[in-house]
Amino acid sequence: MTEILRPEDTANRLTAILWHEFELSRMAAGWVPAVRRYEHKLKLGRFHYVHNRNVRWLHERIRELPGVFQEKRGTPPVIREAFERLSTAAGEADFLYAYLFAVDQVYAQYRQLYETLDPLLDMPTADQLELAMGALPAVRDWLSGELRSAVSKPSETWTAYTAAVWVCMNNELEKGNRQPSGKARWPQHPVSQPAGPVPSESAWDDEEFPLYVKPERAQRAYDDPSMSPLHDSVKQMHFINATEISAAEMLCYVYYGVQKMPLAFYYDLARHNWDEFRHSEMGVRRLRQLGCSTKDFLFTKGSPGGKVAREWFAEMYAGLTMVAEPCSFIKKKKSAEAFRRFGDELSAAHCEFDMADERKHVDFGKKWGPELYRQLGDMITAEEMSERARVRRLKQLEAGDEEEIRRLVKSFPAFCGFSTVELNYDSY
Repeated sequence: MTEILRPEDTANRLTAILWHEFELSRMAAGWVPAVRRYEHKLKLGRFHYVHNRNVRWLHERIRELPGVFQEKRGTPPVIREAFERLSTAAGEADFLYAYLFAVDQVYAQYRQLYETLDPLLDMPTADQLELAMGALPAVRDWLSGELRSAVSKPSETWTAYTAAVWVCMNNELEKGNRQPSGKARWPQHPVSQPAGPVPSESAWDDEEFPLYVKPERAQRAYDDPSMSPLHDSVKQMHFINATEISAAEMLCYVYYGVQKMPLAFYYDLARHNWDEFRHSEMGVRRLRQLGCSTKDFLFTKGSPGGKVAREWFAEMYAGLTMVAEPCSFIKKKKSAEAFRRFGDELSAAHCEFDMADERKHVDFGKKWGPELYRQLGDMITAEEMSERARVRRLKQLEAGDEEEIRRLVKSFPAFCGFSTVELNYDSY
């Protein structure tokens, strides 16, 4: 007899898939800093967003159905532990194997639920499942291709461990144990020094993207002409875009590390993060179209380079959304106008799409930055957070005494003029 699902049954099954998708998004984001190749960072950044978008689609349907969705509790601990165990791999091949394994299992859950649904009674759920399932084949195809072509292959020990973790998680869930039932129930982890997720120092392809050795003293953004042969040209804006891979890496640390936030925070953060990956790819693509090589530029990583204190998440996020991004608006607007004068419509459009994205990021920062500080017990407004971020930046730059810092903070154009470098809009 065909199984008949009540609305509560559908909601429960969607909830289980939702938390699996959410952990897949963390898994992908957490490994962005752990993979060496730039193209792999971009792919995992995109997949992190795709899984998060699937969570959002499932969440929309769950809210329409009866039952209690315990969003505040977050991922059931037994599911989170299983995915974190699958993430702590010795190298990229093992990680890709575990990631593909988990994606295949989740895709099978989608198919099973989809085939159980009454196509008329639960058509709204079927519509959402079609959207979510439709996004996963591209993830599966890329992972399969990378595993087939990789020089190193996943170890037999790791493949056996991956399957055992999944079985253990399902056994616990079938018993109703959403909390981990003790270490003894999990298979012994075979890796003593995992390469990821979120390593303190990110892996990097320094042959294609040479690294910039930062001076001991903080300096204005892009103030060192040795970073770019385009420093005296409006095309420097494309290099600035290319370097946004460091912002993407930083946001991956936030996405993986910050817990106990509403799902809406992770929706906005994943979109913000994906934009940063896109902006970097936009910059690299345009530089190459213009005949440049990334080997001629110097880049910076986004990893914290040590143990991450809880304060780092809030301060970094505030600095990005309240200082770096709003201070870029004037330069990007002037760059778009300059590119258009030089007849470069594509470059002008780059700047305009970038600005549209980053205005949204500033709104995200005003909304969620104070919430990150509240997790630290620091109750501040968005305005106070913005002022603190400016003061912190000016002190890093040794901008002057307290009176001079107060003067610069009160004038946003003056602050931005001090903290970053203008471009030469008259040179192409």
